[in-house]
Amino acid sequence: MYKALVLSIGFSLITQTAYAENCEAQASTLLAEYKIHTHSAKGDKTKLLNLWRQQDVVAHEYPQTRITEAWEHVQNRLIKPTRYFDEHKRAIEYQPGESVHGKTETSWTYRNQLFSDTLLASMTPGHIEGEGCQQQQIYTLDKDDAKWTLVWLPKLHIATSFTVTSPSQTIEWNLTDLTFDAKSISAFFASRFAYQTTDFADIGDDHTDPFLTKMVHQGFIEKGASGYYNTEGEAIGEGHHH
Repeated sequence: MYKALVLSIGFSLITQTAYAENCEAQASTLLAEYKIHTHSAKGDKTKLLNLWRQQDVVAHEYPQTRITEAWEHVQNRLIKPTRYFDEHKRAIEYQPGESVHGKTETSWTYRNQLFSDTLLASMTPGHIEGEGCQQQQIYTLDKDDAKWTLVWLPKLHIATSFTVTSPSQTIEWNLTDLTFDAKSISAFFASRFAYQTTDFADIGDDHTDPFLTKMVHQGFIEKGASGYYNTEGEAIGEGHHH
């Protein structure tokens, strides 16, 4: 089973150019595209999540909802969150260390890797295969009535697959593409940095902005609540089993 999981990823995801690059450079500037499939008695659901990394900034892009969440490492290693509404080319930003919906960002690895160092430390390391930047390791965890299996690239700090199997449902993450093109990654961040930005603290002060009014009324922005929601009413960033 483990060998099949590892082999299913395939080395075709990584270009020949990437093999010659330094692992640290690859890890700091990359795009990892994931497909997340949930199977349960209620039916099947598939979502997409793109992880973008550039030096000291990381973004989680949700193509289906056209929302991007980003975090930047700033002075004193504080974390500055920003939410980008790609359809509207608008952004809501928070101050470094500011509480966002009752929570202050403290785990950079959680945002930068999707699976935090704390989670990895709680799992049981297993089989290792491959070498160099493409070395993969299996991690497992029995949690409540579920079995977690993570295939991890330790040199790049990303997952190639992640499965949670329980009696009620199965959740499968699969890495579908991995690229290291600095030009396209820089363009992604530059386009969002150019959005019109509103500080979260100022949202309630402007009642004439159609975008802010629409987002608040639709529940995409709600002070004191759980945050930002997709069109199905589910909290963006929730339920990822980090």
